[in-house]
Amino acid sequence: MHKILIVDDERPARDYISELVSSCLPDSKVTLAEDAQKALRCLQTENFDLLFVDIEMPGMSGLQLLENLPQNEGANRLPYTFIITAFRKYEYALNGFRLGILDYIEKPLHEEKIGNAINLYLSKLQSDTIDLKVQDGFYRIQIDRIVAIKAVGRGKVTIYASDALLPEVAHSLNQLHALLPSNFQYIRRDCIVNVREVKHYNLKTREISVVCQNRDYTFTCSRENMKRLIHCYNVEKDES
Repeated sequence: MHKILIVDDERPARDYISELVSSCLPDSKVTLAEDAQKALRCLQTENFDLLFVDIEMPGMSGLQLLENLPQNEGANRLPYTFIITAFRKYEYALNGFRLGILDYIEKPLHEEKIGNAINLYLSKLQSDTIDLKVQDGFYRIQIDRIVAIKAVGRGKVTIYASDALLPEVAHSLNQLHALLPSNFQYIRRDCIVNVREVKHYNLKTREISVVCQNRDYTFTCSRENMKRLIHCYNVEKDES
């Protein structure tokens, strides 16, 4: 599921972007914010994958919103971001790129512009990598290949990927979770899974299954996390 935040003080613009995004990304959860203050509260408490933010808003501008996001190590990461402007001011784009945006979109908005933004976002997701500290150096892996991460000791985790098993990676779960998109969710204190890669779940045992190197691996969820997993994500139920 793609978690998307749309920030614009004009309701028709918010609704229009939301409609187009939901059409392009049916497996998405869209949150709307009418001003930067509300958006900031959302971004401080939740990880989003994609952000559309208007530049010119009363009070705090879109760029000020990005500047006010926490930058410490444990903070939520900046989503892939598109700034929206009705003004052809090149400094907006320059400041936006300095703050880490993907691109800017000029108003008036239309389907092609939003579609192009979604395609750029999806291409970034497919190409994104993360460097993992392993015994003999660093192992670079595409994020979408990771299916689960489990703590195996202080500051060490095992990475389960679709085509690799990395038993002792020198990272903590919290460090990695802050770098990963929102489809990576804690299922208990010592385990994170890529919910897009969950193949089966069993309500009675609270077990979920993922596939690593053509082999099934099963992990047990906490009760609360199991409820959230079922509610938010479309995975296949194991009736056994």
